[in-house]
Amino acid sequence: TLCLPLADGGFGFDYRLAMAVPDTLIRMLREVSDDAWEMTFLCHTLTNRRWKEKCIAYCESHDQAIVGDKTIAFWLMDQEMYTGMSMIE
Repeated sequence: TLCLPLADGGFGFDYRLAMAVPDTLIRMLREVSDDAWEMTFLCHTLTNRRWKEKCIAYCESHDQAIVGDKTIAFWLMDQEMYTGMSMIE
């Protein structure tokens, strides 16, 4: 009923999840040095969808938390998340 049109008793939700985005970002963070990221590949992943298709893109996936993977913040900051953040230092 979520995706059925309102006229048919549904909620009319007609967006798709761009699920390749979080997987691609995590794979890039894990396997590729950030100075070696291919921007054309990243742009293609972010925009690869059917013509005029409505999409919701997201970076963080609940799947990462379920399997015990790091969040994107931890991939980017790692231990610096806990150190070097004080104005006193």
